[in-house]
Amino acid sequence: MLPAHIDPAHCIVTGQYAVYTPPMHEMIQQIGDWIDQQTPGGYIAGASRLGKTKTVQWHLTDVLEERFHSSLPLVVWSHRPDSHKSESFFWHQLLAASHFEFLNPVRAPKKAEGIYLLQQRLISIANHARRNYVILLIDEAQDITYQEWKWLVGLQNQLDYEGCRLSVFSVGSHQLDYKHEYMASTGNAHVAARFMSAYFRFHGLRAENELEYVLNAYDVDSEWPLGSGLSFLQYFAPGPYSSGRRLANIAPLLWKALAELSPSRTRKYREFPMQHVAKVIEAALLQLANGDDWEDVTSYENWLDALAKVNFSDHMRIISTAG
Repeated sequence: MLPAHIDPAHCIVTGQYAVYTPPMHEMIQQIGDWIDQQTPGGYIAGASRLGKTKTVQWHLTDVLEERFHSSLPLVVWSHRPDSHKSESFFWHQLLAASHFEFLNPVRAPKKAEGIYLLQQRLISIANHARRNYVILLIDEAQDITYQEWKWLVGLQNQLDYEGCRLSVFSVGSHQLDYKHEYMASTGNAHVAARFMSAYFRFHGLRAENELEYVLNAYDVDSEWPLGSGLSFLQYFAPGPYSSGRRLANIAPLLWKALAELSPSRTRKYREFPMQHVAKVIEAALLQLANGDDWEDVTSYENWLDALAKVNFSDHMRIISTAG
């Protein structure tokens, strides 16, 4: 039940936010290194719900532009599998991802027109950024078909002929690992060499101090409404906040609960998904907003109960099998 004094549009309530985490930072740093090295392709793989897509959606562009002190010729495309996808539809989706202003949103151009328009659009993006290269980052890339990879090889070749280098970086689940191995072992090593020669594994939270860093974001390194100066904790629990209570201080208890509820075969990895941490913190903030006692809300027992409610153990069991 949402208390009357809590705005239902708050990003904690809507879920439209992403606190910055150490694994996110590592992923963005790796992409930045690949850009520096003009790597033609690389892939980032990791289990589901660790925070890969949130990284792409909320932080990637800003952090990279801060690193390079300028805007980047970057196109981000969230791939969606479609068993009836044609080549025309493929180019149409990439044009949409590039924010091509003259695109008909409901009708794909003919194949030849689509690839020409995309080539010119990518060259224009590179020129606008005063670079001779452009970056295509594909999220949810585990479902890209071999045919789609071949189309991207052709696009990369054509852009290279036009004097514009294309780097393709893929982000997806552990299935990307298997796809790389499959292509390399079935006579398609040239595709794997193009787009999967560089590799980075996206991790979950691996240490108590990383969890503390995340909780500190809820405590102080966050703001809503924008310009209010109110952190998430300060907004939901002004009383405890003003008395010096901080979520970062209870990191040991939450870390202990995460370890306790991890299936035995996953405990040696000690790598926890950010999604479940976010869900239990959001629940705790709502409990505090409803007037529940700080000591009760942040107790070890409450963390165990909150993690059980979001099916944390089941998720850990599933990703340990998939990974």
